[in-house]
Amino acid sequence: MALYQNTRDGQIVEFVSYHDKDYAMVKTATGKVSIVPLETLVSYEPGKGRTGKSIEPQSAEGSLDEELIPTPTIPVDTRLNINTATPETIAKHVRGIGYATAKKIVELRSSLPGERFKELAQLKRVGRVDWDAVIEADLFYIG
Repeated sequence: MALYQNTRDGQIVEFVSYHDKDYAMVKTATGKVSIVPLETLVSYEPGKGRTGKSIEPQSAEGSLDEELIPTPTIPVDTRLNINTATPETIAKHVRGIGYATAKKIVELRSSLPGERFKELAQLKRVGRVDWDAVIEADLFYIG
């Protein structure tokens, strides 16, 4: 089991396999499987956040007991999905963001194509917040 964080959307994912030489197949906490560029994945360790390590090939060889019930491999995510969050939950979840700023975030989200953020960097359009520190603190993800 290898956990990685997708730097593009902030989600914690489980590495499944390589897909071509520049892409990887990953599974999210909800079970969705997708293909992402290898360059967007960084190693993840619970409690430490982003570590900056790049992924390495893993061997599929080994003995597995087919009778054992598998344990969940992706930890429960305590971060906030910025595409579904209400202004109240944003204001409660992030210290330094008040209700007025949280409403501006939701208004910005509503004005975007598809009414959703595609990258965490889009949040920087809302002023009065040190977004670099908030993104570094790993409080949001895009789902």
